[in-house]
This record gives sequence, C-alpha cells and structure tokens, in this order.
Amino acid sequence: MKKIGIGIVLFAVYANCSAQLLNDNPLKTQLDSAVDRSAKLYLSKTGRVGISIGVIYNQHHYRYNYGQTAPESDKLTQSSSIYEIGSITKTFTGLLVAQAIGEGKMKLDADIRKYLPGNFPALHYPSGEPVRVGYLLSHTAMFPNSFAGGDISAPMTEAYFLDHLQQIKLDSLKTLKYAYSNVGYQLLGYALEHIYQSDYETLIKRHITGPLRMTNTFVNRTPVKSAQVLNGYTASGEKAQPVPTSFPAAGGLHSCIDDMLKYADYQLAEKDAAVKLTHRIIYGNVEQDAVGFQWAIGRTRNWDYYIRIDGGTNGFRSFCSLYPNEQAAIILLTNEKDDQAGADLYRLTTAILGTLKSFK
Repeated sequence: MKKIGIGIVLFAVYANCSAQLLNDNPLKTQLDSAVDRSAKLYLSKTGRVGISIGVIYNQHHYRYNYGQTAPESDKLTQSSSIYEIGSITKTFTGLLVAQAIGEGKMKLDADIRKYLPGNFPALHYPSGEPVRVGYLLSHTAMFPNSFAGGDISAPMTEAYFLDHLQQIKLDSLKTLKYAYSNVGYQLLGYALEHIYQSDYETLIKRHITGPLRMTNTFVNRTPVKSAQVLNGYTASGEKAQPVPTSFPAAGGLHSCIDDMLKYADYQLAEKDAAVKLTHRIIYGNVEQDAVGFQWAIGRTRNWDYYIRIDGGTNGFRSFCSLYPNEQAAIILLTNEKDDQAGADLYRLTTAILGTLKSFK
C-alpha cells in the first residue's frame, strides 16, 4: 500500500508540474497532443530548461515551445529563440563543399592539400594514399576528434591549428574505418575559406542562409541578435561556456526553429543538385550506418527511411531528422545538455514520427 501511495503522490507532482509548464501549444489536434505529452516528459527530468520544436508535414510547418529561456526566468522560449546547433553545422559545411564541387572548385576524391595554402607533408597515409575530401566528409580520414586536448569547445588560433595539422600522424586506411572527427570538418571549412577567399560566416550567408532568408542563423552574434541568443546550461544548472567562433565549420553555428524549418524544407525538396549530393552515401549502406556529407542515412526499426543529424555543445543539444518518404521533418533545439538528453530527444522524435505516420 505504501508503494501505491508513493506512486500516486509522484504522479500528482508530475501532473502538477506538467500543467504549470510554460508552453504555446494550442492543443487542438492529435499532433498537438502528441507533442505535448513528449515535450512535458522530456522537460520533467531535473535540470532541463527549455525546448523548441519544429515539425514539417504535408507542406505545413508546426512550431511548439516549452519551458524557459533560462532557469527561473519565467520566460517562454520562442520560435525565434536562438540556440547553438552544434554538429548540425557540419551539414552546412557539407553543403558548401557540394556547391563547390558543382562549381568545379573541388572534387570529392581530390587530395585535400590541393585546396590548402602551404605544404602539409603529413597529410597522407603510410601507403602514400592522400587524405581525400570524401574521407573528411564521411569521417573516414582517421583524424583525431580534436586538437585541443580533447576539448572540442576550446578556441584555437590559426597558427595552433596549422601547427597540429603539420604534426598529424595518420594510421593506414583500414578499409575506410569510421572515426568521428571535428578536426576533419574544421579542415574542410579552412579549405573552403582558401578556395573562395572569404571567411566561413560570409560563405554561409552568401550561399545558404541569405538565399533561404535564414536571418537568425550565424556564427558571430551581433548586438541586435544578442537578446534572442539563449544561454546553454549544464546538467548541474551552471551556465555553459559559449561555443567558440574560431574554426566554426564543425559546430559554430547558431539558429532558431523558424530558420531550421526553412533549412529542413530545402533539404527535403532536393531541388538543388548540391543538396541531393549531400544525401549521397559515401560510407556504409542504408541498412547499416551509412554516412553522407555528415548526414546519417538509414532506416529505423520500423523501416522508416531517414536522413538525420544531431548536435551538442557545452550547454545545448539539437536534432534534425528528415523523412523523405513521408515528406516530413522534425527539429528539436534545447538549451541544456546532460548525459541522457540525446537518447531522450531521439525518443521524442520517434513519438512525433509515429503520430505523423498514423495520419496516413
């Protein structure tokens, strides 16, 4: 009887907290209800702060915001609230590479040194095989994850990065073994800057965010945008260090749900040859851990074909999942990071997808 009593109390506490949770969900449709259940469950865990959710289905955009912009702020997150998006940035970098390939400025199988200033004699394998662009895109170059002592969020100077690049020691290809690397995408960004003679943020604005009118997606915050930029938080509730802006091509972008819905629409449509190229499998196969231009490509346990990416920085977690067969997308942006956040966001995505599929 005591266990039953405790369970009733806990349920009552959870229900009360859920009822008081700030949100803008109109609760008029089946999708609204599914999002409401999943978002409240996600934020019920201690330390979680806020989440913004974007859904594309049947050419309609749906936006939901839950929780707070900061602990105890009593301010609801907005669809224009700006989050760090972590490794989702790499899909933007991959798209820039795809556009460069389409313009004849890069080749997928080319030696990366062709696009770098100076000599980098260490950028080859013991067999003499060069480090190719495609290896970097698919994380099969056998590069280290970071040059900053394991801290991928540490800022770096150009001199520091190039010095470590000169000293890099690469193993044999080992049949293109997958090894996730932020360094590889930092190097791709550096190569793109050299090819176009423009900094990364300018390239992103010129080729992606400008044409798509993604006005709240950027590397460096401006005074005008600062009020919309959220702080990230650790699992212990401490304010996290912002993502560094040096070598941003691996994880330095900020964005919001409004902008990410535009980006997901653009990706789903595949009208641009460069977008279609980024969804091309470079490593693996669709039934088993395939990788495109950063995008993970495969099938869920229910055989739903997906193209997805997730990201994380010191105080943020993010998901962007595309389902081409359903012409659907689900984007999740949060301003707190803990060890369970990734798995819980995956469950949230799965729950929303299940509801969308039930509409057929």
